[in-house]
Amino acid sequence: DQTGLDVIGIIYDMHIDDDGLVRQLIGSENISEEVILDNRNNRNVPVEISVLFLGYVQDGRVQHLLPPRPPLTLDAIYPCTADEIIHFTNAGRLGYIRHILRAQDLPVGELIAAHISQAEKCHLSNGDPMWVRKAVQELVVLLRDDYAALMAVLSALADAGLTY
Repeated sequence: DQTGLDVIGIIYDMHIDDDGLVRQLIGSENISEEVILDNRNNRNVPVEISVLFLGYVQDGRVQHLLPPRPPLTLDAIYPCTADEIIHFTNAGRLGYIRHILRAQDLPVGELIAAHISQAEKCHLSNGDPMWVRKAVQELVVLLRDDYAALMAVLSALADAGLTY
């Protein structure tokens, strides 16, 4: 953004609110292509996106801390590029993982598995096959006192096809 602060997070849920017009269109027969295109292009659809903040990058420096200023409701959301994922996940000791592990009422194992799977692809394409091992070692350290949570995360990693 213009302040030099880019907040990094994981989208864990997207919800599109239903409204009366959508229900009427779905229940109608023979909807014209014109009506469908008009609704796609000219209507504001209420979308709620839930993001788990992992850290931020300010002036090129990565912090695995919560941002000093959370994004505003209407701030734009952009997917990270492979280079941005590598830059963020290579900084420090993977401290951002603790934010995922502390998330209450979220499928933590699946979030970790999805994140590590995506990050591993970026690191592999960048010639770093050892990153996933480093990430799993950090998970073991962080969850060493919570065997049930560790097994749930490792099981999700295995289901994602990750080998470490």
